[in-house]
Amino acid sequence: MFKCSLLLIQGATMMKKIRLGTMLLTFVLLMSTALVGCAETDTNTSANPADAGKITLELWDWWGDGTHKAVIEQIVSDFNASQDKIVVEHVHYPWGDVWTKALAATAAGNPPDIVIQDINSVPTRADAKQSMDLQPYIDKEPGFKDKFYPQLWDATVHEGHSYGIPFTTDTRLLFYDKDMFKEAGLDPEAPPSTWDELIETARKLDKVSDDGNIERLGFFPLTHVDWDFWALNASGGQSFLQPDGTVTVNTPEKLAAVKWVKENYFDYYTKRKLDAFTAEFGNGMTNPFVSGKVAMIAQTATEFTKVRDFAPDKNYGMAFIPEFKEGTGYWSWGGGFTAEIPVGAKHPDASWEFVKYLTDTKAQTYWATQVYDSVANIEAAESKEALSHPVFQKATENMEWTALTPFPVFAPSHMDLVKPKVEEVWIGKKTPEEAMAEAQKAVEDLVQRNKK
Repeated sequence: MFKCSLLLIQGATMMKKIRLGTMLLTFVLLMSTALVGCAETDTNTSANPADAGKITLELWDWWGDGTHKAVIEQIVSDFNASQDKIVVEHVHYPWGDVWTKALAATAAGNPPDIVIQDINSVPTRADAKQSMDLQPYIDKEPGFKDKFYPQLWDATVHEGHSYGIPFTTDTRLLFYDKDMFKEAGLDPEAPPSTWDELIETARKLDKVSDDGNIERLGFFPLTHVDWDFWALNASGGQSFLQPDGTVTVNTPEKLAAVKWVKENYFDYYTKRKLDAFTAEFGNGMTNPFVSGKVAMIAQTATEFTKVRDFAPDKNYGMAFIPEFKEGTGYWSWGGGFTAEIPVGAKHPDASWEFVKYLTDTKAQTYWATQVYDSVANIEAAESKEALSHPVFQKATENMEWTALTPFPVFAPSHMDLVKPKVEEVWIGKKTPEEAMAEAQKAVEDLVQRNKK
């Protein structure tokens, strides 16, 4: 089936680069007609005569195949069977397209009833009046917010009100190959716990050919995470821009993180050799940890499913992300998703009933034990059923060190100004000091222009 993928990709790219406001609203209104039918859908539409007279809701997400689809549809089925007033239908679109289409449908006045959305951009949708203020519902549910990890709940709050309910989250762990540790004379039960130890261990795990080309890296800090992840780790979980508008780009800790990457990787190996080696990295069998190209990798907890599926005999361990220095904390970045009700939804009371069900302990425990995503509901995440899996247990323990970085509404795309500056460090065009100072100034100027 032909899809309007180019139009949607261009729209998504524009959405990332401009503040959601008049320009974006005009854009999506123009797109709304074109978007109808652009994405492939697979709707579980009930044909049961017994559903006549019930409120019908649509849940939009991107879970169109595999385990995720089976699990969300089971949760929907269980909800439908749990009461006799509401029928939820599952609708999915490709990753990214679902949000573009939901935005266009909301702008056109015909939104879906519930959408699974990115957690770090909740304030942006709240400020643009795209997601409903859920606080009136929450206030009628004593202790409701206490069901969820605090940092996840805080990410849904804009001007004191919550505009989405946390659904799933993620965190990063250090996966390491125990057999490679043994081969290098390292203790497989003693992974590195600081950055200095990480580099020392990695060097012992490196393999370089006689002509100087890389055959194996003990560790590469820019695989599945970027330098800003290490900057957050060094900063005790502090993001680059604070909710009050304080710019925290060029701090001593973040500057140290840029220097650490440059000196220990781009200077030590050279960018040319790193580029040649990492060009082979991919997914599935070419995943660098699965294929043995790297001995240690920082990745979300679901990395284990790639090992399970493509390298089932790999003997691996897990650890917290190493600390910048002893005592600074094993900080990791986290993302995740929320369940939201778009502004203009026709049956918000009914939508709220499903959102409550989706984020309550039963559904969240089922999701956690079947999909292995970290879930937002504390009781579900820390249930006996979920913690029976060692990877999930480690990820749950790591929530203590997991920080989210909600995008401030006055500068949601501020990192687009920071990252290009730092990338010039890798090619030798700027020093770390120059790049971080320029990035700090660029974000300060952006905040000054945009902050209300």
